[in-house]
Amino acid sequence: MPPLPGLHILFGEHLDGQRGSVPANCLGELQLGPLGFLGVLETHLGLLRDHPSQAERIVQYRDCLRQSDSPDRFFHASFATDALGTAQALLEWRDTWYLHGWDGTASGTVPARIRDMAQVEEQAKSIVAPSVGERLARATEVMQRRTPPIASVVLLDPIEAFPARWREVLGRLPTRAADAIGPSGMGFLGALQHKLIAAARGERPERSNWRDDGTVYVVGSQTIGFAADWLARRLGSPDCPAGSTLLVAPLEGVRLDGALSSADRPLHGLRESSAFRPTLQVLPLALEILWEPLNFYGLVQFLIHSVCPLPGYARRRLAAKIADYPGIGGSKWEVTLKEIDEHYGEKAAAVRDLIRAWVEHTRFADTAPIEAAIERVELVAKYFHARLGDTDAAHRHASYAGYAQSRACAQALKTMATQGVSTIRPRQLQILVGQATARGSENPLHVAEVGAHPTVTHPGAVSEAADEVIWWQLGMPWLPEPYPWSKREVRALADLGVRLPQLDQRLARIAAEWLRPVLAARKRVVLVLPPEGEEVHPLWQMIQALFEAPKVERLEDLLSSPSPQSAPIAHRPLPPRQRWWRLPSDVQVPLRERESYSSLELFVFNPYRWLLTYPASLRTSNLITMSADFRLLGNLAHELVDRLFAESGALTMSAPELEAWFQSTFDQVIREEGAVLRMPGRGPDLESFRYRLRIAVNELRRQLTLARCASVESERWLEGSFAGGALGGFADLRVRSTSGQTAIVDMKWWGQKKYTEVLRENRQLQLATYAELERQETGAWPSVAYYILGQSCLLAPNDSYFPGADVVVSDSGENTAQVWQRLLASWMWRKAQIKAGLIEVAIEDVEETAQSAPPADGLSPICLDDDYNEFRKLAGWGPA
Repeated sequence: MPPLPGLHILFGEHLDGQRGSVPANCLGELQLGPLGFLGVLETHLGLLRDHPSQAERIVQYRDCLRQSDSPDRFFHASFATDALGTAQALLEWRDTWYLHGWDGTASGTVPARIRDMAQVEEQAKSIVAPSVGERLARATEVMQRRTPPIASVVLLDPIEAFPARWREVLGRLPTRAADAIGPSGMGFLGALQHKLIAAARGERPERSNWRDDGTVYVVGSQTIGFAADWLARRLGSPDCPAGSTLLVAPLEGVRLDGALSSADRPLHGLRESSAFRPTLQVLPLALEILWEPLNFYGLVQFLIHSVCPLPGYARRRLAAKIADYPGIGGSKWEVTLKEIDEHYGEKAAAVRDLIRAWVEHTRFADTAPIEAAIERVELVAKYFHARLGDTDAAHRHASYAGYAQSRACAQALKTMATQGVSTIRPRQLQILVGQATARGSENPLHVAEVGAHPTVTHPGAVSEAADEVIWWQLGMPWLPEPYPWSKREVRALADLGVRLPQLDQRLARIAAEWLRPVLAARKRVVLVLPPEGEEVHPLWQMIQALFEAPKVERLEDLLSSPSPQSAPIAHRPLPPRQRWWRLPSDVQVPLRERESYSSLELFVFNPYRWLLTYPASLRTSNLITMSADFRLLGNLAHELVDRLFAESGALTMSAPELEAWFQSTFDQVIREEGAVLRMPGRGPDLESFRYRLRIAVNELRRQLTLARCASVESERWLEGSFAGGALGGFADLRVRSTSGQTAIVDMKWWGQKKYTEVLRENRQLQLATYAELERQETGAWPSVAYYILGQSCLLAPNDSYFPGADVVVSDSGENTAQVWQRLLASWMWRKAQIKAGLIEVAIEDVEETAQSAPPADGLSPICLDDDYNEFRKLAGWGPA
């Protein structure tokens, strides 16, 4: 008998977006969940309309709460503290009540909270866009005079499982229950199915032994990735022909699809709607940097994000500047902008406009004019709107998600503005953005491909039997939470027609849905457990309770037993660490034409790092991250000292003048290069730094005054030559006394103990290098010293130049000039080794050899700090 004309619908609570059956050649047969079925109804009943975002509905409901608010309302205190958050929570209550039968009224004696909600509803019913429950009620009303072309509705779930509003709609349609999926398995699978049914009925079946006849296969792995690789290969094998295997993947579906792609198998369309898609992150980041004090971590994330409105070179240069010197404005900022102008040439003006709009814009503390927030959100919308015509489908889809999100947020803000709201706080913006992003966005590249097996992401969506059912990642599912209403309120709601299912009823229905995948298997069921230590599904706990010692195949064991899915791989050990590298005879390493102290130090003390850094030109990743506090404080301290000695009266300022200068300059330096210290929670760090640096500046001036210094040059460029060619570098401070004598001072933020040892062991190599360059310029060796800023301590090998310094006498009795001579001797020794093709790998855990001993007139070996060795893994692995 041919089917009746019209639509034939299989309807289930969890069928939206599912693909659980084998495609067939048919017209008018649909499998729909609640959202899909509602769309069909509204289309055929003439009720189709554009529905506003949840963010806008929250704003609408917020205004209704405002109009009804008074000190005796139950929500009064919460609303005064967080209006949008309160509106969001109470709107969820309202929508739930409507879905389960509420008509918006509260007659008779009812609890205060229900009475207040009903009074708010007097405004809300004409202001707030309709919820799903209201849309269903409207559909039921229209169906009294208009019949949609639906010939039959087969209910996958019991009629009582649907909310009251759905039951009203279904009562006006020809419905019948779907044929139950019953136990049809043979062997141990059949026994398992019958025992699970008995346990679900409340019976207590006797515990029995596990049987391994191939009909029930349980596997586990230490990692999800390994399990995904195994299953991806199984799904493409002859054991799993397309059309006879059903895949159930409630968790980690994207990981499985990734493994399928790697194994060159058809993707199964296991997409996850995520709020963390790149295009959906742009709006939150753009709004995060709307506030003062500026969140510089957020600004760097905005600039290095894969989707950014600024062109590539400009945002990378700005991000690098901010990461090293967090601040906007000042000399370093202007230098960066100039570099950007030079790079873009004729397009520089347009790029500058973008920088002003996205980075240099006005910021607000605590509250912002709502018009400023709207302008910011619409700027994001405009950016995505311009990309909606992208020829790449994935880019176009992603841009549409960002555009829809920003338009929904902008519309919500405009609605607030029409309600008389003039300002907005950060928390309120976060709520609106969160609701505008609530559904997330799917990955357009993850779609089911030809050859994919029927797949569902919820066990309750299983609608037909299959030869084999594979349940991927049998982990802990979502469980319903208790209602936020008291028992008295629930009873009052029931009297008002709001028929809320009890928690035990909800749990019983969910437990019944868990059985469907196992009952649907005719020949075999495969259960893939989550990694050890993670919570397992209650279904697996039930199976463990029903059977003795269930057998779980550990997938890692497959690595030691070759099979069609695994083949042995010859072991190739990683190269071990060795003290010396010998280069091929035809490889000559050229020496550099110009050296600096940094390169000389590597050349002498760890040649393999010098080789990889300079001749090999290896570089670490250009991933930009904010500077660590230690480095940041050192940079800021150096900058402030540089600015001090750029002042003509730096050495002659009175104490009050110096204090006034320090206060204004310190604040300016922090704004321009250290504004991360002004972020929330960093107040103590900022004041501690201010206190230490003030003492350091005063003490440095005192030391220079005692030394009768007439001039001080900061960041003084020194250049000259040595046996290997040109040599140059910047000295932190070059000072000249009234008698014409000079001194070189190297500044460090911390390390009094460390640099005391350096002087005692006569290892002041950096000072010796700069002293030699100064000698070449002036003809005389200068004095040298370290100034430890964070500890306000001046360290010198003698007090001939700095009478107030802490004197650290060298144990050997040698001076700085002799240190330089030893450095030259060590350089010549290393040069000969490198010319012979020998490169020493000088690291702590590899034993030295006879060749490691330096010449008698050279420097004693020093093991450089491995924390700063970006090539430590390239030295080899394991023991030498």
